[in-house]
Amino acid sequence: MLAMIRARVSKKGPEAINDLGEQFFFGGLGLQKNMQKAFEMWTEAAELGSVDALYNLGVAYSRGVGVQKDKTKGAEFYTKAAMQGHVLSRHNLGNFEADKGNYDRAAETLLDLSENGIRGFT
Repeated sequence: MLAMIRARVSKKGPEAINDLGEQFFFGGLGLQKNMQKAFEMWTEAAELGSVDALYNLGVAYSRGVGVQKDKTKGAEFYTKAAMQGHVLSRHNLGNFEADKGNYDRAAETLLDLSENGIRGFT
């Protein structure tokens, strides 16, 4: 499996690069956990067009994983991913609004997910 991912990474496949970043993040497929390497892989994948990598960068910044914690920057990456239809990014943006006390905006975002039958929000 790792060999297949690496072959796709060598061809600059954005989702493969994102996947390899996730393997570094979790320490999967025999790789040693390396948060910095995961962050670097996600950055490259996002630059190549991976929406999942944008989400992962949002998580990294909002939690301070592999990079200094910066919730504003995390929200920027979540927004970029959400604009491309990434559901978990929209969910996390709704949670950010709630954390800031913007309950109406938070409810609007989360209700929209639920009303549209998004799995996990119904």
